[in-house]
Amino acid sequence: MEPIIRIRGLKKTYHVGEERVHALNGVDLDIYPGEFVCIIGRSGSGKSTLLNMMAGLEKPTRGSIVIAGEHLEKMSESQLVNFRLRHIGFIFQQFNLFPSMTAVENVSMPMVYRGVGVRKRKAAAAAMLREVGLEKHLSHKPSQMSGGQQQRVGIARALVSSPEVIFADEPTGNLDSRTSEEILSLIQRIACKDGHTLVMVTHDPTVAAHADRVVNILDGLIVDIVDQKAQRAAEKAHSTEEETA
Repeated sequence: MEPIIRIRGLKKTYHVGEERVHALNGVDLDIYPGEFVCIIGRSGSGKSTLLNMMAGLEKPTRGSIVIAGEHLEKMSESQLVNFRLRHIGFIFQQFNLFPSMTAVENVSMPMVYRGVGVRKRKAAAAAMLREVGLEKHLSHKPSQMSGGQQQRVGIARALVSSPEVIFADEPTGNLDSRTSEEILSLIQRIACKDGHTLVMVTHDPTVAAHADRVVNILDGLIVDIVDQKAQRAAEKAHSTEEETA
């Protein structure tokens, strides 16, 4: 299977006064269609910079980022905007909802930029909100919803255009542990059902435990990649063997 995301020799250098800070220092990474990959690391490790590079929100100093066969590092800003509209969905820690808009209107926004008609986008937004369990909150504004409900709106907004890749930046960072579990399970269920590739940044090992693979990053370098999906399959096979022995 060909990777949907292929990163080679990715570097990002910032100039702070006369000092050069290497946020990323030569990252190679492949992510495959339908995978759930967590990028984990402490504050300042480079994980958020890596996510921003993959999302086309920052230009790399050096290296290549290929998503769905297209080189992001070669694109202009307007090309990147169009690419994100066609291929990418975002789930943010801070929800980033428009406070004056209803849930349906917030979820509709990506389709507004894609030129989808009013009736079609409102119907799609309402259907996606029902999918995330918010059928009773279609006309509610963010101030009328809990943090968990607002994040469900954010998930619906990210998924409504059926993107190939979903990027999630600490999506449970502002939620309590119980709500975090519910939100993670929801993201996983919908992403798996619809075949989305999910790339999530976190500092929390309990969140990373849900992923197929965990990419550990430190000082701008990938130091370890753990294939949890393979580990779980091996444990299940071993358990089955013991039961039949």
